[in-house]
Amino acid sequence: MATNWSDYIQIDRTWVDKQLKNHFSDISDKLTIRLYTVKVSGTTIIPNGLADELYFMLPDYVYSPDKIEELGKRKAYLTANKFFGRKDPQTDGKYGELLLFALVESVLGCKMVGHKIASLSNFRDQVKGGDGLFLGNYALSDGRLTPAYLIGESKIMGNYSGALTDAFKSIDRFHNASSDEFLTSEFIVAKGNLVFNNEDDLDELYDRLTPSTNKFKEQVLVHPVLIMYNSDLVKNCETAGGLTPSDLEELLFNAISKTKEKIVKSINNKLVTKPNLKTIFLDFFLIPFNDVDKFRNLMYYLIHAEHYTK
Repeated sequence: MATNWSDYIQIDRTWVDKQLKNHFSDISDKLTIRLYTVKVSGTTIIPNGLADELYFMLPDYVYSPDKIEELGKRKAYLTANKFFGRKDPQTDGKYGELLLFALVESVLGCKMVGHKIASLSNFRDQVKGGDGLFLGNYALSDGRLTPAYLIGESKIMGNYSGALTDAFKSIDRFHNASSDEFLTSEFIVAKGNLVFNNEDDLDELYDRLTPSTNKFKEQVLVHPVLIMYNSDLVKNCETAGGLTPSDLEELLFNAISKTKEKIVKSINNKLVTKPNLKTIFLDFFLIPFNDVDKFRNLMYYLIHAEHYTK
C-alpha cells in the first residue's frame, strides 16, 4: 500500500489561515497561481506573526522527528540555528526556502523528505539546486490526486519581474540540455540529507527518488515556486489604510482583484518563452509585501537571538 506522506507532516498546517490572506488561486491545467498577502495587524502590515510561525518550525525544517526527540525541543531550536549561519540577511536565500517548506507542507499537503541545508560545508555558501524535495499526492486541476515529487524554488526579492525571471531560469536548469545530470545530482543530495526517519517507508522513499523504478515513473514532477516581493500596491493600500483592520483588508482585496489578470498574464508570458516547462507542473505562491527586507531582518534576529524559544 502506498504511503500517505501527508500523515508525516509535523507542522501546524493551520498557520496559513492565521498569518496569510488568500486573494485568489488560478488553476489551469499544469499551471497554478496562488496569491497571498500577510494579514493586517491593526492598520499596518508587519512580518512579526509570519516570522514567529516560521521560527517555531525551525526544528521540523532541519531535523527528522527522531532527531528532535533525541536533542530535546529547546536544544533542537538552538542547534537548528547554526544551519542558517550569520550570512547577510539581504542576500541569504534560506529564509525563502523555509517559507516555501511551510507553504508546500501546509497548502499542498506534501511532505519534505530532503533538503540541501545540511550539506553546507561553509554556512556562508549557497548550494545550487532545488529549495527542498517533497513527496505526496498532488491535486490536479480536475480534482484527481496523483503521486508526485516536488522540487521547490524560492525567491525573496525587491522586484517582482526580476524574481519571476530568476525563478524561471532556475527551474529551467532541470529541463534544458544538461537537465539529466542536474536532476540526478538533486536526488543524490536529497538522499544524503533526508529529514525523514520512518523505516517502514524508507524503501518507498528511495524508490520514488530512483528514476529507474516504476514508483518513480508513476509520479508527476511539480515545481512549487515562492516569489515574495516588494509591492507599491501593498504600500499604497497601507498608507490609505482606513480606520480599522477590516478597512485595510478590503482595500487590499479590491486592489489586488484588479491586478489578477495582469499577474496571471505575466507568468503565462514567461512560460511561452520556456516551452519545455509546459510538460511539468508549476505551482506559484506569490506574496506581495511592503518591504521584504523587514521580513528578512526579523528572521535573522529571531534565529540568532538564542534566548527566543517557545
